[in-house]
Amino acid sequence: MTTSADDPRIAHALDVILQLTSGNLNARATTGDRADEVDGIITGINMLAEELQNLFVSLSTARADLEVRVRERIEELSQANEYLRHELEHSARAEAALQQANAELQRRAGELEQRNYEMGALTELGDMLQVCATAAEAYQVINQAARRLFPGDSGGLFIFSASRNLAEAMSVWGDAPPEERVFEPEACWGLRRGQAHLELDGGASLLCHHVRSRNDLHAYLCLPMTAQNETLGVLHLLVSALNRAEDVEHQLEAKRRLAVGMAETCALALANLRLRDTLRALSIRDSLTGLFNRRYMEETLAREMARAVRRHTPLSLIMLDLDHFKLFNDTFGHEAGDAVLKDLGRFLQSEIRKEDVACRYGGEEFTLILPGAPLETALKRAENLRARAEGLRVQYMGQMLGALTLSLGIATYPEHGETKEGLIQAADDALYRAKNEGRNRVVVSARGQ
Repeated sequence: MTTSADDPRIAHALDVILQLTSGNLNARATTGDRADEVDGIITGINMLAEELQNLFVSLSTARADLEVRVRERIEELSQANEYLRHELEHSARAEAALQQANAELQRRAGELEQRNYEMGALTELGDMLQVCATAAEAYQVINQAARRLFPGDSGGLFIFSASRNLAEAMSVWGDAPPEERVFEPEACWGLRRGQAHLELDGGASLLCHHVRSRNDLHAYLCLPMTAQNETLGVLHLLVSALNRAEDVEHQLEAKRRLAVGMAETCALALANLRLRDTLRALSIRDSLTGLFNRRYMEETLAREMARAVRRHTPLSLIMLDLDHFKLFNDTFGHEAGDAVLKDLGRFLQSEIRKEDVACRYGGEEFTLILPGAPLETALKRAENLRARAEGLRVQYMGQMLGALTLSLGIATYPEHGETKEGLIQAADDALYRAKNEGRNRVVVSARGQ
C-alpha cells in the first residue's frame, strides 16, 4: 500500500495525534465514535510510519548518493589541487629558468659588448701602428693601448736585442710594472715553448725566472710575439685585476684571448716596421761600407743647403779619397780592397758628429757633410781625419795590408759655392788638387779666392 504525504487519512491522523497530545480530544464523543476515530488514527499512524519509513529509505538512498558524489567531488578537487600544485611548481621552475636565462643573456650581452670594445681597440691599435714611422713611436702607441685594454693590470713589451741573446723592455705600463727589465730568452717558459704561458702566482708550476712572486699578483701571462716566421720578443702581462667572486678561469681566459690578439697585432706591425727600415736602409746605404750612398748624399746636401740659406749658417763639404787604392786591389785582390773600404767606412762613422753625414760617393771616394761648420772647423776636422787615418792598419786573412793615407778636398757654403752642384764641384776640384800635389794632404777649394 502506497501513500503520499497529502493523503486525507494521514492528515486526519496527524490532526488527531496533535489533539491527543494537546489534550483537546472531544470528551463528549461516544464510545463508538471514539472507536472509529481510534481506528482511523491507527490507520493514519501506520500510513505515517510507512511513509516515514519510505522517506527514511529515500533519505538513506539520497545520503548514500550524496556521499558518493561528495567523495567523487573530493577526488576531483584533490586531483585539481595536485594539478594546480604541479602547475605552480612548474611555473616556479619556469620563472627560475627564465630568470637564469635572462641573467645568462645579460652576461652574454655584456661579454659581446666587451668583445666589440676589445675588437675596436685592437683595430684602432693596428691602424695606429701602421702609420708609425719608427719603432719608438710604435712602442708608445702599444703602451697607451695596453693601458686601455688591461685596466688595473701591468705589463711590458720585451724585444730581442740585435744579438738575440737578451730580451729588453721597450715599453712598460701599469702601477706595478715588471721588475726585471732585461732577461735571457731561456728565463721565459713562453719563449722556450714558443707558445702562450699562463701561470697563477704561487701555483704548483714553476714561475718564469724573470717573474718574482708578489702579493698583488694573481697570475701572469707570457706571449711570444712571432711574425714572418721570426720571434721578435714577448708580451708580458701581470694580472692583478681579478674578481675573486666570479669565475677566475673565465676571467683569465678572456684576458689570454685579448692578449693573444694584441700580441699578434703588435708583432705584425713591428715586423713590418723592421722590414720597412731594412728596405729603406738598402735604398739609402751602401751595402759594403754601411755608409749612406750617393743618392742619399745628394738629397741630404740639397736639404742642408736650403736650411743653411734660410738660417744664414755655414755648411762644409769634405770629399776624400784613398791614396793608391788601385795598388791594394792589384797587390792583394779585390776582396782585400773591400776589406779596406769596410774599415774606412767604420772609421769615418766613428769620427763624425751625430749631425754629420758620411757617404760613399763612388769607388774609393767618400764625402762628409758638415752642417753648421765654417771653413776653419772643416779644415781642422779634415786634418784630424788625415792624421788618424795614417794610424789605421787593415788586416786581411792574417796579413797586414799596410798603412792608409787620405787625400781630402774642402768646400764651404757660401764661400765656394751657393748651390749643391757648385759645392760638390768645388770640393771635387780641391780633392783633385790634393792628389796632384802629392796625396796625403788637405786642400781647400780655390773658388771665390
